[in-house]
Amino acid sequence: MKKSPTSDGPSKRKSTDEDQRTLAEVPREGAAVGEGEVEDEPDPTLAHAQERKGDVYDRFSRRRKYAIVGIVAYSALLAPFASSSFLPSIPTISNDLSCSGDVINYTVAIYLVTIGVAPLAWAPYARFYGRKPIYLVSLPLFCVGSMGVALSQSLVQLIVTRILQGIGASSVLSVGAGSIGDIYRPTERGRAMGLMYGGALFGPALAPLVAGLLTQYVANGYGWRAMQWLLCAMGGLAAGLVLFLLPETAHSRGVVAELEKRKREGKRSRFVWVWLDPIKPVWLLRYKNVLVISIVSSVVLETTYAILVPLTYTIGPRYSITSVAVLGLLYLAPGVGNLIGSRVAGIQSDQAVKHSLRLRNGIFHPEDRLRATLIGSGIILPVTVLAYGIVVQFWMGPGGLAVALILIAASGFGLMTILAICNTYLVDSMQTRSTEVIAINNCLRYVACAASSSYCLPLTNAIGVAPMNAISSVLAWIGFALIAWTIRDGSKWREDQERKEGVKMMVEEGVKIENEGKGDRETEKEGNAEPEKKEEV
Repeated sequence: MKKSPTSDGPSKRKSTDEDQRTLAEVPREGAAVGEGEVEDEPDPTLAHAQERKGDVYDRFSRRRKYAIVGIVAYSALLAPFASSSFLPSIPTISNDLSCSGDVINYTVAIYLVTIGVAPLAWAPYARFYGRKPIYLVSLPLFCVGSMGVALSQSLVQLIVTRILQGIGASSVLSVGAGSIGDIYRPTERGRAMGLMYGGALFGPALAPLVAGLLTQYVANGYGWRAMQWLLCAMGGLAAGLVLFLLPETAHSRGVVAELEKRKREGKRSRFVWVWLDPIKPVWLLRYKNVLVISIVSSVVLETTYAILVPLTYTIGPRYSITSVAVLGLLYLAPGVGNLIGSRVAGIQSDQAVKHSLRLRNGIFHPEDRLRATLIGSGIILPVTVLAYGIVVQFWMGPGGLAVALILIAASGFGLMTILAICNTYLVDSMQTRSTEVIAINNCLRYVACAASSSYCLPLTNAIGVAPMNAISSVLAWIGFALIAWTIRDGSKWREDQERKEGVKMMVEEGVKIENEGKGDRETEKEGNAEPEKKEEV
């Protein structure tokens, strides 16, 4: 079926039955009025879902959506929580297992690589089977891994069980973004995604405090093991919440179509097993906007690890703090900044989308959302990271400590105004493969963080806190330049890629905004421009 824009523009389209088209039939993103015809291929699965439930984004009530976001955010907290729980306990763990602190620090890097790579396998299966089954398989693995870490008696056992722990925790980091994209429109999605990632990034701040308290007050050096038992319980709670309270949110699932096909063929099946290529999400990097924004996420998150990893070795000695519990308390500063930043980023990004829709007469460009990152990426994050390094190196006394903590919180705020919005942008631009695009984004990001956690402490010891943070600030400014580049040329990149491949790969959504009575009323038509590809069984 073909569809041509009317000469009156999107805001003056006739209210006909065509306005109730399937989700796959929408105006080409960024198309000018009268530019020509675009042929879309509808997805019958999505069309059936719309017929049954009306607008696919209105399937759940507002309260139910908040519950979904809360469960996903709590589950996403586990992976970074388990990562950062080691930081204040490294000396105790090294004594317990008879190895150096540097070796234990490398296990943190191994864990980060795991939670970066493992979602590449989880994401395609979440697209085929749905979100909920993946959570119910992965979260118990996290519990088993946490028990293994708690019982480890050697470095080898610690490494193996940490890898298992990371595999289990990693799924929510990518699949969770898909769950949020499933239930929220683009003009609402930023706030929800900000809340999810705000919860996830609060883990690196809260975990060191809890771990520090346990390490300080649990007798016989058993505190770090008690922390792992706590993680096991947290994982069990997350699995229970998913099992009993979380609905399936995926718009379509390949397994449903396959079961229906087998039923038509007279085959009785309750379960379908498929082998899906875990490397498939990597090929999404051929899209320049995906590659560039993934690099941005990597370089800006490096600034957080450049501060947090050596924190106990910089602020501690510099300001004569020896208590592990107090050192753990210091990690709350970036967590507070993350929470505030996630809230502000979500509101700003949604407002940026709505403002651009008004200026464009309802034509949606995903790149418009990125404009909300410019202050955070260009000023707040790089400046506060640089200032923190200078203060810690040159300002002694309580005043220096207070300013340093304020700057850490401000850097956490700046980080979230970039990271949450970039992740939402990726979901906007490729919603039908949202779990996969977030998986490859997380892969690059956490591999970079693993490298950062390995070199930050040695490099800080070698050149000092201020020069180390100056390097991180430069990386943050590079991220700012890449975002500005994407805002300018991102739409062109995607159009060029579509022409090259002869198929529409990005999700493109037509949005009409009208002004009625006292205010603006939004009416949206969401589209899926990428036909679902049939999985091989």
